[in-house]
Amino acid sequence: MRPLFLKKKNNPHLSEDIVFEIKNKNIKGELKTYFFNSIPTFSTNAKTVEIENLKQVSSSSPVDFRKPTTYKLISESGSIKTYTVNITWDDKLAHLYIHTEQGLPIVSKDEYVYAKLIVDGQTKYDDRTFELSQKARIKGRGNSSWNWPKKPYKIKLNTKETLLSDKDSISRLLPEKDWVLLSDYQDGVHLLNNIAFLIGRMLEMSFTNTVIPVELTLNGEYLGLYGLTEQVEIKNNRVNIGDSGILLELDQYFDEDWQFRSAIYNLPVMIKDPELESNVTLELIESEWNTFESLIASQDFPNNNYLDYIDIESVAKYFIVCMLTSNEEINHPKSTYIHKENGGKYVMGPIWDFDWAYGFEGSYKHFSTPNNDLFWTPSKSGTAFFKRLILTDPKIKLLIKEYWTSFQTKHLDNLMTKIEDYSFIINGAKARNLELWNRDLVIDEQVMKQWIENRVSYLNSVINSF
Repeated sequence: MRPLFLKKKNNPHLSEDIVFEIKNKNIKGELKTYFFNSIPTFSTNAKTVEIENLKQVSSSSPVDFRKPTTYKLISESGSIKTYTVNITWDDKLAHLYIHTEQGLPIVSKDEYVYAKLIVDGQTKYDDRTFELSQKARIKGRGNSSWNWPKKPYKIKLNTKETLLSDKDSISRLLPEKDWVLLSDYQDGVHLLNNIAFLIGRMLEMSFTNTVIPVELTLNGEYLGLYGLTEQVEIKNNRVNIGDSGILLELDQYFDEDWQFRSAIYNLPVMIKDPELESNVTLELIESEWNTFESLIASQDFPNNNYLDYIDIESVAKYFIVCMLTSNEEINHPKSTYIHKENGGKYVMGPIWDFDWAYGFEGSYKHFSTPNNDLFWTPSKSGTAFFKRLILTDPKIKLLIKEYWTSFQTKHLDNLMTKIEDYSFIINGAKARNLELWNRDLVIDEQVMKQWIENRVSYLNSVINSF
């Protein structure tokens, strides 16, 4: 067997060809964890080349190099030679270096600080530099998460950009000005939000975020593993519902400039976007919501015209995400977004904030109690509203059954595979993060996978009883 290559023309994610050294029937090479699945090129006089009894075709057959890999070369006469691949892994992630103007600390969620941003894409993403003259800014963000030692941040660029763009494909992180760095201080596996968003995308939920794991250094101090994602806002490349659309957030923090308590269920309804110009507009939004809410509370529900106000497909999908991740935030409610085009229906989402999901609520430990009911007793305002909306109308329950069956058939196996893939990519950064922020959290993705399997079994019994 002659040299083994990973050629850029067959692996467009690579920045250049990679040559593996062959010596004494050992194949040695260096590879970034991003590129564990690649297509090798090789040449040999052997009749057949196999890995684990699967025929390999040069420049065609993909190989998952995470697994122990042995090439078996079978000659015309039937003699066999084997070559074992040994990979030295480079586990660094894309790295953001942020230098605030004059080294100022970031101490506020309200006041931005100007900053220089350097993006080291680690050959997976384009390298970028945003100089101070380009007016990039950074501030704190979050509610309870802002009080944690490891802080989350919001970045605002002066022009629409994508901070991380794939070198050879159109990135899912489309250009906009506002970006979020999730600290994952409460997430030992660093997958809680990422996997929940993946479930949402598998269900084809509108405007579902993508998380790209990055490492962060701020003013020369390494801060560990973060998740870069989109700001939830009304924009063409975010929640694209037009200039006249509205983005509502139901959240007990009740801390936006424009907000109201709903008339019947006392829900904390905040206008997240856009910024309103007058109380007249707020009163119109409040009146429409209360009309919709009154139909939910009515004795003739669901046999009234409430469906004129809400998209029930989005309700069913939102419920499945909450159920599968055991995200009980809708009971408070907290971090519950609903968007609406001008003249259109309420649509649940985007989904957001899964730090307290996966069995954490009440137990304060992720991946416990996989059989927890989503709804609370005694109920809170969110419990009363959503339990009536979701579990009273047979049409919604039928949709839940249909989407749940389809999800298991089409996506569940892939979801488990993605947990393994994502975990492998972030494993080195996760270990470096743990050296800084060791909180005795669950860090093993296998525990997460087993919990999801247990949760699925529980949900099958619940949903089949609808």
